[in-house]
Amino acid sequence: MLDSLFLSFREGLEAALIIGIILATLSQLNRKHLAKVVGFGTIAGIIGSLILGWGLFTFAQSISHEAEEIMEAVMRIVAAGLIAYFILWLHRNQQVAGKIKGQTEKSSTSKIGLFLLAFLSVIREGMELMVFNMTKISESASTVALGSIIGIVAAALVAYVIFKTTIKLNLSLIFKALGLILVFLGGEMFAEGIVELLETHSEAMEIIFLAVFIVPALFILLKDDVARFRRAA
Repeated sequence: MLDSLFLSFREGLEAALIIGIILATLSQLNRKHLAKVVGFGTIAGIIGSLILGWGLFTFAQSISHEAEEIMEAVMRIVAAGLIAYFILWLHRNQQVAGKIKGQTEKSSTSKIGLFLLAFLSVIREGMELMVFNMTKISESASTVALGSIIGIVAAALVAYVIFKTTIKLNLSLIFKALGLILVFLGGEMFAEGIVELLETHSEAMEIIFLAVFIVPALFILLKDDVARFRRAA
């Protein structure tokens, strides 16, 4: 349940922070009347995510046990791939808040553009969470669901506190801290998925595949920070 809780917290927090930045930017542009458009896009993204999640879980329940094991292994590798993509995205987009504000300013002249920005931001995180949860299809559905619900509620509360208080928001730092934890979760998913597909339950092989994912991911995530630290030293 802890894996589901953390992953849903990360995905929920990212979505909530993005929506919060969109709303804050609209407020700065004196276009608060467009906030309801963002709200509709957010709700549509949540509903779309739930529908896709329900459909995929329904399909997973209808397949054989052998196929379920293969699907779970494949989903672990896909989930590791999504984490690797997030690490690359974070490396290329150091100023996360500025990027989101820029997208909002471009879309603020169009209700459709704002709706799609909110909708795609939410449903992207929902689909990622759906993939992460599909790596747990052999576990109790109620346990996975409980972890996901707690994580999403916690993420919403944290985002609310951030935007309603004087806490300084450093999205890059928040995402980097979450990224560090994700690197190790992604390495575990990658190693377990490969070992399961190869049907070789060797601890040594799992450690090798774990290192294959973690070492380059940590290098990409931290190399700019290490370079800045060395220049300052």
